[in-house]
Amino acid sequence: MSIEYYRQKMELYVMRAGIEEEELTIARFLSGLNYNIKDKVELLPYHNFNDLVQMSIKVEQQLLRRPSRKDSPSFSKSDFQKKKSSLIRVLQR
Repeated sequence: MSIEYYRQKMELYVMRAGIEEEELTIARFLSGLNYNIKDKVELLPYHNFNDLVQMSIKVEQQLLRRPSRKDSPSFSKSDFQKKKSSLIRVLQR
């Protein structure tokens, strides 16, 4: 679920519940965030709920731009063996 969709749902529920305190809305919003996003957003300065949402969207976009570990280049087993062999030869000199 995207942050924007989550914000829309959150605002709907807040209106239905009649919650007027922004601190409560912020706390509830933070508690529902993905841990990867929440950990980063909690370190950033925000002044109100809208600032929090904008920071969350920015962090979400940054995380989406980063390649996952599965997509990152990795060494094959043969590459590892070659590097290991050359390192052993260097150490034996």
